[in-house]
Amino acid sequence: LNEYFSKFMAFLLELFKKDRQLLEPDERGYFIIRQLCQLLTAEDIFKSFSQIIVDEGDVGFACKIVQTLNTILLTSAELFELRTQLKNLDTQGSCALFCCLYKSWCHSPIATISLCYLTQNYHHASDLLQTFGDLEITVDFLKEIDKLVQLIESPIFAYLRLQLLDVQHNQDLIRSLYGLLMLLPQSEAFKLLRFRLDCIPHYQLLAMKEKPQSSKDPRPLVSKINFKELHQHFLQVQARHREARNKKMIKAAT
Repeated sequence: LNEYFSKFMAFLLELFKKDRQLLEPDERGYFIIRQLCQLLTAEDIFKSFSQIIVDEGDVGFACKIVQTLNTILLTSAELFELRTQLKNLDTQGSCALFCCLYKSWCHSPIATISLCYLTQNYHHASDLLQTFGDLEITVDFLKEIDKLVQLIESPIFAYLRLQLLDVQHNQDLIRSLYGLLMLLPQSEAFKLLRFRLDCIPHYQLLAMKEKPQSSKDPRPLVSKINFKELHQHFLQVQARHREARNKKMIKAAT
């Protein structure tokens, strides 16, 4: 990527930072990013955004832009090829892209889970959800889970829903979905996700205790990804968010 492209992307992010209203659904920010993905290479656009966001000092803005990019990634027709690339993770380039996106997606815990679902890294998603009890559960946090549940019911994640029929090889996926269910209050999203999980054949659920699933990913390139390092990075980013919230509370109190 040449220096002019990088400067342009940095300028664009600065524009979004000054006017965050642009990042709301149906606003110009969504249109600008989608058009860039059509005119240029979607992979380059997302990789460039991610490389800048990962070191963003304003963690609140970083969380907002990551949520916006995640929604565009999962819902835009223009990004079908990029989603397929991330779903399969069958090349070194796609694995490198996943790691690049992951490091900035850590600014939004639910966006990180979405990325793990998209890339079929269910064991890691299940591990991440175990740490969510230590995070601050806000109304916005619950809204993001609600959006994810709606996305799980969309055509984008049809493959994920079909995988629920193969309990033996997708135990981590089922555990992670139950983890999301336990985080939700008993809302419409809770009922929707519970109904989906109720569709899993019960006789197969009983077999989960008898035959635990191996944590090793059958995809050879994915098995080389250092998920412990990524998990540690997630915890460090969330610690930055916690520190920023504490400073904000102290400032408001004084």
